[in-house]
Amino acid sequence: MLSSVKIWFVKSPCEDTVILGRRAGDYAPRSFGGFDCEVVDDARECVFEKGRMDVVLPLDMPLVLPEDILRATECVRRRKLGALGLGDKESGARVVFDEEGDGGYFLSSPRFCKVGGAKNDSLVYNQMKERIINRLLSVGVYVVDTANTVVDDTVRIGSGAVILPFCRLTGQTVIESGATVEGSLIKDSTVGEGATVSLSHVVDSDIGCDSTVGPFARLREARIAAGCRIGDFVEIKGSVLHEGVKSAHLTYVGDAEVGAKTNLGCGTVFCNYDGKNKHRTQVGEGCFIGANSNLVAPLKIGDGVFVAAGTTVTKDVDDGNFVIGRSRQEVRPALVRGNKKYDTDNNKGGEN
Repeated sequence: MLSSVKIWFVKSPCEDTVILGRRAGDYAPRSFGGFDCEVVDDARECVFEKGRMDVVLPLDMPLVLPEDILRATECVRRRKLGALGLGDKESGARVVFDEEGDGGYFLSSPRFCKVGGAKNDSLVYNQMKERIINRLLSVGVYVVDTANTVVDDTVRIGSGAVILPFCRLTGQTVIESGATVEGSLIKDSTVGEGATVSLSHVVDSDIGCDSTVGPFARLREARIAAGCRIGDFVEIKGSVLHEGVKSAHLTYVGDAEVGAKTNLGCGTVFCNYDGKNKHRTQVGEGCFIGANSNLVAPLKIGDGVFVAAGTTVTKDVDDGNFVIGRSRQEVRPALVRGNKKYDTDNNKGGEN
């Protein structure tokens, strides 16, 4: 059957339209691997052979599958037609068996929809979205809410992964088996086995096995090792976090490398930009960086360092040291008269 069918893919104005991660013109050729196929610039370049089924398909018709073409060729044979149009009269898609035979017949199907224009693009997008999700379900990916989940055709997801509602997975993203993703945008990134990403924005990043990210975290060009905890309102940019690093909330890590088992306290800021250039910070293993600390790059902090809360670190710190850099707390007495409190410095003259 396949040897008697020739597929002519015709270049089209809208073939470069991107639908769910791929050019519209890339979909159909990938589906027709077992057929004799040829790409031409114009339909007039197609060379039809008598007694052979020649199929003309514009490259901006991405939904067409081999079963659609085999159904169309069977219709031509059964009805003894010379030609059969696919879709509407303006589609340019057709099956030709005998140019001199009967024509003027058309086979309609939602799959014979071309991209181009808001309405057609929406129709193609939603049909392709459903096809991709059904393929994931068939291999054991748990897509809980198919209506509110969007996955590019280029994304790879392992069997047993759980995709919860309101996810947008794009580009060359890989979600490994056992991972769970909820309400997140993930682009060109890897989520390892057993990892969890919740309500977060992840781009060009790797998340290691059994790590947790979110809610409301943002990762850009980040490399997160296994067993890390990236909590709410944490942003990591251009940085490497080694195994077991914890940053529970409200932290910015930029252009840095953080050693294994280090804890970054709430409000820690890696000050990587001096107004003109970016600089890097290196933090060793097993460190404790207290809340509301500022690490001013370029900076190197050794292993086992303890940075007290509220400290601004501007100089390198050797292994095992304790760092504190805040003004000494002062307590001054206050005068209480009736229901009013009077500070002694501001009320030296007493009450008039």
